[in-house]
Amino acid sequence: MSTKKKVEWRLHFIELLVVIIGISIAFTLEGWSSDRKQQKLQTNYLNSLRADLEKDKEDFQNIIDSTNVILKNVGEVFQYIYTKRPVEVYRRHHITSGYLATYFYPHNGTYVSLINSGDINVVDNFELKASLSDLYNVQYREIDRLDNVIRNLVDNMLQPFVINEIEFSMTRDGIEDDAPLKKNKTVNMLGSFFNLLSSRQEAYKGMIETCDALISQLEESKGS
Repeated sequence: MSTKKKVEWRLHFIELLVVIIGISIAFTLEGWSSDRKQQKLQTNYLNSLRADLEKDKEDFQNIIDSTNVILKNVGEVFQYIYTKRPVEVYRRHHITSGYLATYFYPHNGTYVSLINSGDINVVDNFELKASLSDLYNVQYREIDRLDNVIRNLVDNMLQPFVINEIEFSMTRDGIEDDAPLKKNKTVNMLGSFFNLLSSRQEAYKGMIETCDALISQLEESKGS
């Protein structure tokens, strides 16, 4: 092979090598850029999920606090009934507490968006995805079921009872007649309401702990 041809061959080889290296670098940079975008998207979702869970924790605690007041008032009604206290001891809040329960509504917008958009795959932690699915598809549904039992009792029994049977005083903060409160049906309704709310209190406290554990998982995934 002549010297000229050897030089030409080497030049072609170098050109080819440069092209190959350029393409490889381009693919590497593209992959790196794609990975960065995926990582940023995952971080944004994890931050948003944490914000949702923090709001859920706050709502759980607020409902627990307000329910403690309701339980106190309903408990006093039973105390007055069984100790045969005069009708004057009853206040409006003793009666209205029987239908003022509040209920939990999850902040699930981020999770719904993850599922509906197919972006759930950007979360690369399998255990985290399993925990999220369990929270939103199992545990929160159980909470909703418990809330619905209480809501049905309030809407279909307690509220109609108060409207139809209780005469509120027009001249003072109280009621005119406590006889309706001493009926077996009333005692059973209020007792069921009290017991259901007490059970829900424990369930809500457990959900706060669950949210805390999930927030820890989110933070670990962000750091990995």
